[in-house]
Amino acid sequence: MKKITLISLFVAIAFMASSQVFNTSKTLKSRAFSVGIEPMIITNGGSDIIVFGHLGYGLTKGIDISAKAGILHNANYYGGDIEFAFMKNMSFSAGAHVWGDFGLDATYLLTFDIAKNVDLYGGVDADFIVEDNPYFNFWIPIGVEVYLSKTMAFLMEASIGINDSAPHLFGGGVNIYF
Repeated sequence: MKKITLISLFVAIAFMASSQVFNTSKTLKSRAFSVGIEPMIITNGGSDIIVFGHLGYGLTKGIDISAKAGILHNANYYGGDIEFAFMKNMSFSAGAHVWGDFGLDATYLLTFDIAKNVDLYGGVDADFIVEDNPYFNFWIPIGVEVYLSKTMAFLMEASIGINDSAPHLFGGGVNIYF
């Protein structure tokens, strides 16, 4: 029964997943939770502000899932992903999102401990947008996570769009771990 529940949860999350990163390559410990809030500026000729809420859960050592919802004046965002850690400082996540159109997501991250309570991360983030004329968006996310305590961290991230259809994204917020 536990395997069926986990598989069902994975399938549900895979069809809701996240587009932008807002986490390092470190996965949540088994049965640990995270909750966060992140205002983000989207620059695509003009600029918009979207506010994201994040939820995460550690499934087992090296695997976690997350869900995200964003509120924007003209289209809300819903997504989620599953993240797999390999080696100490690398992870790969895959998922999907709905933000007007449906999209599939993949992210590869590297994280470097630069101080006792500070992590620097970066990698490659890709979205495949499914519509009448499908296309890809690619970003290079660069961020920092600063632990304010054992259970709270401040994250700041810039996701630089590397193709014409990918806007630049700048955000920051707080994650609480429990």
